Amino acid sequence: MLTNNEIIARCILKDRQAQKALYEKYAAKMFGFCLRYSIGRADAQDLLQDGFIKVFDSISSLKEVAQLEAWMSRIFINLSLSRFRKSTRGPVMVVVDDILDDSIRDIYSVELEPMEINEVLKCMMTLPEKYRLVLNLYAIEKMSHKEISEMLGTSLNNSKSLLHRARIMLKEVLEKNRNKETEK
Repeated sequence: MLTNNEIIARCILKDRQAQKALYEKYAAKMFGFCLRYSIGRADAQDLLQDGFIKVFDSISSLKEVAQLEAWMSRIFINLSLSRFRKSTRGPVMVVVDDILDDSIRDIYSVELEPMEINEVLKCMMTLPEKYRLVLNLYAIEKMSHKEISEMLGTSLNNSKSLLHRARIMLKEVLEKNRNKETEK
């Protein structure tokens, strides 16, 4: 089995075997990213393929081998955001709510039984793309609102408002999903 150092060195030389090894080693994890940022499996598979092409084309710019997985993740996220920007006509704007108000904190408290991560991700997939994107970037990728607003080309307050609305929508979907389960 090749080490990451060997895989990267050979990928820089466009070695197909090394590219295949890199793909096989990271495809499942990167597909998880693709699913979170896509509208369906087919879109996620397209994103996975495009992402690996981008990885292979730019692998020589990787500065530290230890950062390979994080570097690849960033490529997939940036590619997803690029697709999102191309699919919309300008920045996403919503009415900015005062999301720092303590009276809304109870909106986020979801009193549900623990759920499997796949159930939560499935519920997240039902959210509109702009909300799912911000929720992914903030809650899963741990990006700040400043970073998110820069990536989406929108204001800081708009990023906060999108997250606020995404949380409310996700809570509603989770409750609806849980209610369906208990009715069975």
